Amino acid sequence: MDIAARIRLVGFRKWYERQLIDSHLSLTTCFLSGITIAACLEEVRLAETGWRTTALLAIVFAAALLCAYSWRRYLTVLERAETYGSRSSCPACRTYARFDILASGSGTQGPYLDPEETALPYPWLRVRCRKCATAWRLPD
Repeated sequence: MDIAARIRLVGFRKWYERQLIDSHLSLTTCFLSGITIAACLEEVRLAETGWRTTALLAIVFAAALLCAYSWRRYLTVLERAETYGSRSSCPACRTYARFDILASGSGTQGPYLDPEETALPYPWLRVRCRKCATAWRLPD
């Protein structure tokens, strides 16, 4: 489900909270993968060959892949949440996270983008404040 549909479904505050939970679960996975790597490397004896050493090295390799993926996901999800969260207050009345989504689009399309700007890494959202009806764009 795309960002605009998810925010419409659960609201911005819950979406933001879930993004933070998701990113920190990825950080926890990365940390636990690092512990697994350290524990397995401590048990590896390269002087001995056999299934035990091979299995431990395979676990280290899999944990390293999981650790790298989890770290990248942590950074990506946290950056996305912070990108939208930094502009979620109404510029006129300063009300936080109380808006309706008017339009959305990819980073390279839409009437709300300056053609001279570089493409946005995330979809833009055109929103309107529920309190004062001011419209603005997320992210900016």
